[in-house]
Amino acid sequence: RRFTKKSIKRITGRIVKRGAKVVSINPVRTGYNAIADEWLGVKPGTDGLLVGALIHELFRTNQVDLDYLVRYTNAPWLVIQDKNAKDDGLFARDADGKPLCFDKKTNALVSSARVDIAPALVGEFTLADGRRAVPVFRLIAERYLSPEYPPDSVTVETGVPADTIRRISAEIAEVA
Repeated sequence: RRFTKKSIKRITGRIVKRGAKVVSINPVRTGYNAIADEWLGVKPGTDGLLVGALIHELFRTNQVDLDYLVRYTNAPWLVIQDKNAKDDGLFARDADGKPLCFDKKTNALVSSARVDIAPALVGEFTLADGRRAVPVFRLIAERYLSPEYPPDSVTVETGVPADTIRRISAEIAEVA
């Protein structure tokens, strides 16, 4: 669906009426940024780094909705870890081409399309061909918990104070 300026304004107005807080992340405070409840004047080109710091804080404080990730995302899908193979970094798949995950109930690799499973989000698992694979969630956690993303590490580059990053992350977690 394509959103127009008018539809974005209408949608934003509706969520504000329901009590939502609007936080704008933009180098310049113009347009919708001017009407936001809070404006974060991020340095140009560093908004992705700021989002990484917010994700870092959600992981660090264990404020991640794991049930949601299992149900609605590919977080439990296994990713092949074999630097010498062409499919390194791709999803491990069963004979029908369905992505695999590790079922904690049966301690077995199963199709991620099944609904009667308890997929693992962490760990390292051996595929039928002997190679190892890890869940997407583990890779995401490793990336965003790395030394690159803590609020204190990004504040100079983004221009957003570390305490503000921690506070916004806590607000996101509370609302979610």
